[in-house]
Amino acid sequence: MAIPSSGQMSLLTAKHDKFFNRCLQALPASLQSEDSNKLALIYFCLNGLSLLKTLQFTPQEQLYHANVIYNDFLIDNDEYTAFRATLSFKHAQNFDLASLSATYFGLADLLLLNNDITSKLDRHKIMRFVQACQVKTGTAKGSFVPTLTDSNDQFGETDLRICYIAACIRRLLKYDQLEKQERVYDIDTASLQAFIMDRIAYNGAFSSNMLDEGHLGFTFCGLACLKLLGYDISGPQFEATKNWLVHRHVEYPKELYTEAYEYYNPENDTGGFNGRENKFADTCYSWWCTASLRLMDKNNLALLDLESARDYLLTKTQNQIMGGFGKDPDASPDPFHGFLAIASLSMWDIHQDEQAGTLQLIDDELVLSTKAVNFMESLQWVQ
Repeated sequence: MAIPSSGQMSLLTAKHDKFFNRCLQALPASLQSEDSNKLALIYFCLNGLSLLKTLQFTPQEQLYHANVIYNDFLIDNDEYTAFRATLSFKHAQNFDLASLSATYFGLADLLLLNNDITSKLDRHKIMRFVQACQVKTGTAKGSFVPTLTDSNDQFGETDLRICYIAACIRRLLKYDQLEKQERVYDIDTASLQAFIMDRIAYNGAFSSNMLDEGHLGFTFCGLACLKLLGYDISGPQFEATKNWLVHRHVEYPKELYTEAYEYYNPENDTGGFNGRENKFADTCYSWWCTASLRLMDKNNLALLDLESARDYLLTKTQNQIMGGFGKDPDASPDPFHGFLAIASLSMWDIHQDEQAGTLQLIDDELVLSTKAVNFMESLQWVQ
């Protein structure tokens, strides 16, 4: 549990460093059910350490950890190259499936480890997997399924999260920088863009399905995906989206709460962000909301009270004993919320020009430390 504080707290860098390193070695019991998302957990920890500027593996350690990812999680066959999410089914052929999310996290992990992925991977074969996951017909045309079956049939539900991940993979492989005739296995960006635009709800939020309620996580994924595709998201057609995003900041007056509610203390929510109307605040929405606004226009953050947002993270959800951040003031810390809290603080520092140099900068399109992104940009693919 985060300990309440009457004043502004600082970021407990040393404790967060220890928290992420502990999680890289052994997960707490409360998170062991997430072992099937191991590459994602590694991503949150490595990315968090990179933002804290405490990711200090030696070159030998970087190579060792990269080889573990290649040896344990890479699937390379005659059809495609991709990454599996878990070792649980590695030797069970019918169930050992690659996934788009694992492929993104695998690539990001390797870049965070300063590994030259161009020497080990064929980006055309990876994009062949991504292309095979794109839906070609029907109401979901342009979107992506998360995985393929052992017979290479599309499997799983489509939504904006998978679309965003597919666009991220394309960018990490620098596939969008190739000449059009060289992009042998490129995705259909026009139908993907159309799918995303069809998911904008009446209030400007993005939803999983047409006519569904909008959600902040889907809104970030939709906006970031459009921007990765080169679409202008700063125009007047997104004014409703901007308005909806600004209203995700929880700063309701006490007078609004006329009746006591045993499960809710409004003071615990003040300064945070919620994912939908009439919902509680959550640490992760600090990123999904403010990053969405900044993607549209970096000056949009001036529309928010970032001081109260910072106070929510540092005094309410930052765990002052173990390090890390929980989803709310009563929750235990976990790598997901810990990373997104630090990513938010990094982005806000850029906007306010405060604590210069304290945190590594974050790339808000790829949700990756700029150190890793700069390393990615320095790589030279030969094919």
